[in-house]
Amino acid sequence: MRTLLVTGTDTGVGKTFVTCAIAHALRARGRRVSVMKPVETGVDGEPEDAVRLRTAAADTAPLDTICPYRFRAPLAPAVAARAENRRIDVDLLVRLVRERAAAADVLLIEGAGGLLVPIDGSTTFADLAATCALPILIVAANRLGTVNHAALTARVAAAAGLTVRGFVLSQPEAETDESGASNAEEIRRLTALPCLGVLGHLSDPAAAAPALDAARLL
Repeated sequence: MRTLLVTGTDTGVGKTFVTCAIAHALRARGRRVSVMKPVETGVDGEPEDAVRLRTAAADTAPLDTICPYRFRAPLAPAVAARAENRRIDVDLLVRLVRERAAAADVLLIEGAGGLLVPIDGSTTFADLAATCALPILIVAANRLGTVNHAALTARVAAAAGLTVRGFVLSQPEAETDESGASNAEEIRRLTALPCLGVLGHLSDPAAAAPALDAARLL
């Protein structure tokens, strides 16, 4: 079994799109892929990110297994849970991650926001990754400011003792700026992490899958 936690440098940087593209890339290599979105906030009806992940991975698990916690407010998970007088059971998440990982070739887990986003109290996604021994992939938007954000995330991961497979740059918006041509190399130079893909602005994650270095993702 292999696992990967996809984390971002911020919210809205393309984590779901990249995770879906990874699922397509791994399925094309014959891997049986399971997915999880442990907590999704800003949910009105079905959890859209979790549904997209399930579709990309062709994961037949129930949505309640893929996304066990959903909250209405578009806030950090711990804050959104408090707004509904609920509490996220981190031990339950750990158990589900381990069970799902044991039943697939690869388990892809998409976090919420970045590594230090609180799940419950002071427990963060970095803590979940450490407890479950999850290697991580950093997703950053290919725009001005991303070098600093990616380097900060890499240093937080290193301080937490996490293994970082590398980083992927996405392009959530149709237009980027002139930093887009140099960001990947600057992040690689600053962090010594490999760039495992630079994705353009696309609507279909399956079309982005060939731009990923799938062999080095796991």
